[in-house]
Amino acid sequence: MRGKKKNNHNLVVIVVLLALSILVYFLFPKPPVSIKSFDKRAVWLSYEDLSSLSYHSKEEFQKDFNHVIETISKYQINTVIVQVRPFADALYDSKLFPVSQVITHRSSLDFDPLKEMIDLAHKQDIMIEAWLNPYRICLNEQTYQQFMKTSKASWLKDKNLTIQYNEYGYIFNPASQQVRDYVVDGVREIVKNYDVDGIHFDDYFYVNGTHKNTTKEERLDYVNILIQDVYYSIKNIKKDVTFGISPQGNYENCMNEGADVETWLKEDGYVDYIMPQIYWSDQYGKDGQTTMFSDRSKLYAKLERHSKVKLYAGLALYHAGKDLDNDLGWSMSSDNISKQIQILHDHGYTGYCLFRYSYLQKEAGQKEMDELLRVHP
Repeated sequence: MRGKKKNNHNLVVIVVLLALSILVYFLFPKPPVSIKSFDKRAVWLSYEDLSSLSYHSKEEFQKDFNHVIETISKYQINTVIVQVRPFADALYDSKLFPVSQVITHRSSLDFDPLKEMIDLAHKQDIMIEAWLNPYRICLNEQTYQQFMKTSKASWLKDKNLTIQYNEYGYIFNPASQQVRDYVVDGVREIVKNYDVDGIHFDDYFYVNGTHKNTTKEERLDYVNILIQDVYYSIKNIKKDVTFGISPQGNYENCMNEGADVETWLKEDGYVDYIMPQIYWSDQYGKDGQTTMFSDRSKLYAKLERHSKVKLYAGLALYHAGKDLDNDLGWSMSSDNISKQIQILHDHGYTGYCLFRYSYLQKEAGQKEMDELLRVHP
């Protein structure tokens, strides 16, 4: 009897301690996560950011890009994702694509910007990924004219190879094998010739106005063929070069426009990481009552994921301080990014990327980043 009472006493103690532990867990706030616990702390350098750098000479370009490295280093950023092919053009020495005049404002260069960026980034232990738009040809008159003047205009005359969705908006047709070969050859060219740490695609696949004559299933299939081809092409050249995609934060839109995030996450052989662009605050809507960021973060975190595929998130630094009618959080406080980092950690994300570099130099963006460093050193 004495032994039985002792066992019962031990059981009561264990139950009480467990109950106290649960109470402490929920009543007392957990210490904030350090940003250094995230594998990828990245920033996007879009073609708009890059167009502000000097391309008059290699020396001037190096000076400007070194300033970029100094700026991002203040905020513990360890990766730059550089948009080297925004509109069927190139910010590197390419045999397949013309020089990006939208970025450089020049028809030719006497140095290779991508090579310089890689060298300068790696000297400071910064990883660098080449950001490509696989299908986008043009989206306004400026980029349309660039394409017409510098590329083979015959592309646009063949309706099997391109799709037009407004006066100046064209994408390469994802259903075309010729297009897929062209995109894959462009990726191979970079991976073979440059010491990049990764290849990065963004959210331009099929876009609104390009769905005609295709079903949702066909769009998913056509894009998936390309994504698999790109993945294995990269790995056949350099296994340690990562391949990641940053789709829309709206899951339903992704699936409708051919971005099969569900398959990319759960199956091996498509990507090394997914980085949905979760560009909302938790005071979303006219009344600021919708926790949109948390809801979307949770949705992606709950999707089935292969052990080899990492989950990161794109964050909307460009909204910092803006008075948005349908997303009040950005004007209400300067701790949106800081709070979002904690939410990502709690949902199992292991990296993030800020859109975009120029907003690190604006007062509202700096306030968000200073708060991030204060709370999550």
